[in-house]
Order: sequence, then C-alpha cells, then structure tokens
Amino acid sequence: MEAWLAQLRKMVLNDQTPRLVLIGATVILFLVVIIDAFGARERAIVSREAGGIARFTDDDSDVSVPSVYRVPRDFASESLRAARLAEAEDANGEGVDLPDEEEIAEAEDAAEAEEDVTETEVAEAEAAEEEAAETEVAEAEAAEEEAAETEVAEAEAAEEEAVEAEVAEAEAAEEEAVEAEATEEDAQTAADESATEAATAEDDFALLANADIANGESVWRQCRSCHVYDAERNQGGPHLVNIIGREVAIADGWRYSSALQDYDGVWTVEALLEWLENPDAYIPGNQMAFRGLRDEQDRIDVLGFLNENTQ
Repeated sequence: MEAWLAQLRKMVLNDQTPRLVLIGATVILFLVVIIDAFGARERAIVSREAGGIARFTDDDSDVSVPSVYRVPRDFASESLRAARLAEAEDANGEGVDLPDEEEIAEAEDAAEAEEDVTETEVAEAEAAEEEAAETEVAEAEAAEEEAAETEVAEAEAAEEEAVEAEVAEAEAAEEEAVEAEATEEDAQTAADESATEAATAEDDFALLANADIANGESVWRQCRSCHVYDAERNQGGPHLVNIIGREVAIADGWRYSSALQDYDGVWTVEALLEWLENPDAYIPGNQMAFRGLRDEQDRIDVLGFLNENTQ
C-alpha cells in the first residue's frame, strides 16, 4: 500500500496535468468572484441613482441578480434594508419613488427590442456566412467541374488527333504503296513497250535485210517528184528523212490532211509497207496522189533504199 501511494505521489509530481487543472480552476473561480463584485457595485450605483434604497421582494431578488452569480439569500441584510426603508417612509411621510409600471414596461420593451436587434444581427450574420460558404462551395464545385470537363475535352481532342494522324499516316502509306505499285507498273509497261518496240524494230529491219537496194533506187524514181530523203525540205510532199520509226504527220512546215493529223501512230516498216501498197485504203481521206505499189518486193526494196541512205 505504501509503495503504491509512493508511486502515485511520484506520478502526480511528475505529471503537470493536475497542476494545470488546479491552477485553471482557481483562476476561473477568482474571475467569477471579481465579476460578481463588479456586478454588485453596479447594482448599488443604479440603486443610488434611482433616488434611494430600492424595495426588494422575493421576485425582485431573482430578477436583479443574474442566475450565474446568484448566491444564497442573506435574510439579515434584507431585514436591515426593510428597516431603513420603513424609516425613510416615516421621515418623508411617503414611500421612496419607485419606477411605475409604464416605465418598467418601457424598459422591458427596450430590452426586448435590443434583444430582437441582437438576434436579427446574429441571424443576418449567420445567413451571410452561410451564403458565403455556399457560394464558395458552388464556385469550387463549378471550378472542379470545369476542370474535369476541360480535361475530358483535351483527352478527347488528343485521342481524336491521334486517330486522325494514324488514319492520315495509313492513307499516306497506302497512297505511297499505290503510287509505288503504279510506278512499278508504268516502268514495267514502259519496259514491255520498249521491248516490244525493239522486237518490232528488229523484225522490221529483218525484213529489210533482203532488200535490193539497186532496185529500190529505181522504184524511188516514182517518188522523187514529191519527196526528198536526204534533206529536211518539203516539196510536193513532206520530206522523208528518217521516215522509218518516225511519228505520223510531224514534218515541220507541211500542212497534213485531217486524216493524217488524226491518225495516231508510227511509221514502222510494216506500216509503211501497208501504206505504200494502197494509201487510200490504209488511211482513208488522205490527200496523197499515189495509187500505190502492188509488188511487195518493190515496197521492201524502196524502204531498204531509204533506210540505207538516211542513216
């Protein structure tokens, strides 16, 4: 038991909480006493200003002293006040002037009005504070909602932009692939055409390998009145310089017929053989005044002569 008490005293000495509680209670009690003293002083001053000693009753004692500071009734003091009041009435023949009912009612009305004003001010302050708090909360919610909407809009815009970029890249890649394929096809087509032209030219010149150049020169006499083969000079017809492999109707300075201008082709050996056989049948509507060479060998020979002399 003694050990426990020693331990308890040691804890109390070491712990500052009980000391602080005791000091705080002492301070509060001291303040209550001081405030009560000032309240009694104020009541005494009011009593003197009212013109004498007030008559107190049981009801008056309950009203004059606030309930917070109420103390047990002192019957001795009350008896003394009653005796002094009786002496004052005997001396003056009248009672001490006390506030009449109208003044009391006015004072009560003033107190109630002041209390109403105070309550109104408090209510207005609370309403204003509540309104400010609600406004602040609404603004915060609006700002948060706006931020969320902005974030969502930015995310959607970024996603849409990414999709558009992806689609554009895919379209560009597809277009490049198509262009590359088309280029490859064009190159292949050009290569095929070149190979075909080369093969055709090779076949054409193979036909001219058996040409009789001397006979071709004799056959040329039927053509020289209108054409020359050794100069780019037009006479009765366009010149025939490099006629084999030349495009149709391209001799400078010669006015071709509409039939030849509309004809799209190249003067290959095969085409020239057909043309020399019957110009009107090969390209109808042309203006060449020549009925043609019926002998195929004569046509081959004259083309061989032109090819030999225009290289």
